[in-house]
Order: sequence, then C-alpha cells, then structure tokens
Amino acid sequence: MNRYDLSEIKIYPLSIKDIDQVYTIEVETFPTPWSRKSFVSQLLGRRSNIYLIAKKNNEVIGYTGIVKKNKSGHITTIAVRSDFKRKKIGTLLLISLIRKAIKKGIIRLFLEVRQSNIIAQKFYAKFNFFTAGEIRGYYSDSGEDALVM
Repeated sequence: MNRYDLSEIKIYPLSIKDIDQVYTIEVETFPTPWSRKSFVSQLLGRRSNIYLIAKKNNEVIGYTGIVKKNKSGHITTIAVRSDFKRKKIGTLLLISLIRKAIKKGIIRLFLEVRQSNIIAQKFYAKFNFFTAGEIRGYYSDSGEDALVM
C-alpha cells in the first residue's frame, strides 16, 4: 500500500480565489468538465451547498462538493490532482465532506458514477455507498449509464 504523510494536507471551504486551480484539476480529470462559471454558480448558490478543497503548500490538490436539498445531500463532484492520486487525498476529502454534511443536518447522501468507473465504485463502497439504481444515458459525452449510489 502506498503510504503518504497527510499531515501537510489541509481542508478548507472552496473560495472564489481557488476556482482557477479547481478548474485545472476538473479539466484534467473529467471528459466533460464543468465550466468555471458552474463552479462559481455552485459556490455562490445556496448557502447550504458544501464545497471543500484539499491544499498542500497553498496549492489545491483536490476538491469535492455537495448540493443540499432538505435532508439529502447530492455529492456532485470529487477529484484529486493526478500527481496526488492513490495517496488518500480522496478519502480525506470524502470524510471531511461527510462530517460537514452531518453538521448541516444531512442524513442521506447520494451520487452518480459512471457504470464503467469500477475504481470509483469500489472507493465509494468503502464508505458504505451501494448501488441504489441506474440512470440510462446519463453522461452526455458518451451516453454511458450512471449508477446511483
């Protein structure tokens, strides 16, 4: 197993000044990335939304977020910079996100994941997410189905 010192990693709320670094990771990670405007919209949207970043030496190395509706939280995104993958940054982000969600009264979390993204499915399963359904043709870039977990 790859050991990595997480003591230098700090978790902060996403702010406007971090958007460019987050967008760089977004483009690197996803075939159909969100726009900068989408991140700003999520950030400035409802106060109940939770968006967090992981930083090392003042550089954003990962991010995640939830849109809250009533007592449910939709995990909209999670990504880690390629040079920090497989170093538990995603785990740190998701644990931090879940803790914040609980503090905001969220009792149910859900997300969508590509049917072909087995690595992500296994990652979420470690946190007791399970496949609850499927959305056919969910991803506009490929028409791939999404699993709802």
